[in-house]
Amino acid sequence: MLSITPNISTKIPIPSKKTVKSFAGADISDIISKGNQALNSNKYEEALKYYQQANQINSEEKSVYRRLGKAYFGLKNYDKAEENYKKYLETSPNDSECLIDLGEAQRLGGYYKKAITTFEKAYSLDNSNDLARRKILETKNNEMSIYSPLQAKSQKNEYASQNLKKALDMTIAYMGNDYMKTLSDVSICFGETASMGGTANIAQWENSKNTITVSDSYIYASPQVIAAYLSHECVHAHDKDGYTSVKEEQDAYEVAAKFWIKNAKGIKDPEMDYAADLYKQSPSDLSSRVKEIYELRDPSISQTSPNHPPTTKSFSFRLPKKQAANQPIKQYDVIA
Repeated sequence: MLSITPNISTKIPIPSKKTVKSFAGADISDIISKGNQALNSNKYEEALKYYQQANQINSEEKSVYRRLGKAYFGLKNYDKAEENYKKYLETSPNDSECLIDLGEAQRLGGYYKKAITTFEKAYSLDNSNDLARRKILETKNNEMSIYSPLQAKSQKNEYASQNLKKALDMTIAYMGNDYMKTLSDVSICFGETASMGGTANIAQWENSKNTITVSDSYIYASPQVIAAYLSHECVHAHDKDGYTSVKEEQDAYEVAAKFWIKNAKGIKDPEMDYAADLYKQSPSDLSSRVKEIYELRDPSISQTSPNHPPTTKSFSFRLPKKQAANQPIKQYDVIA
């Protein structure tokens, strides 16, 4: 499942003109905007240069420090990321999203005790934030792995097994037994997922392996979070083929959004919250966003594929050669 959430310029609004001027009156909005564009494209060195320039012009603009933290994080300079996140938090100490960013920089830097404290603060500010909750569990397991690696591995595997079973039970209850019977030979597991545009898929269907894989970064996620992504991938797996299309992705996102609306139970997940909000505004809003993202990712993606749309039982891509030449359909090794 590919992320459809807005880019960073939407998540972190550029401050108004009044707050991005230095004492000399220089406007840094354009510089920040260029940095955001670079960051969205994973051009971390370029983004860093723009943010450093903005910071030199106006060191009082605290939002720049968070952006600097993100750029340094992308470059895997976790100490500098931590330093800049902390400067931002001096004036916004209760920003739970930035606290999670800070905690992750500390975790990846190997400072597990500091990271746990940071994640716990973020969770205390918003105990519906599933990311903060699962980061606490993940980091505690990371800490255990230093002193008792075998025990840490065993506990993680046991948690993964139990959590996946809970998620699968929820998926079956939602999708229905008859639907899921067609997937009885499909393997479902946690593991490493393919990267799309520099970001690992949250979940994916691999037709050649007959497997649905959920990113192992979601092992400690709440079961309803995992189940939402499983419901999406079940739509892909149900076809038993390596084809996808704009319509198939739209169908998969609609199924996941409906699942989330019914089963979230107050838990927050940015990707599913965004998809569900779009669907509640209008199903066409969600469909339009999915179409936009998948055509941007792959301009050659087909608009339809077998069973999508399922207009009639006779719908098929076994077309006459002349007609088939005008309607190419692409196969994929991985469908997210």
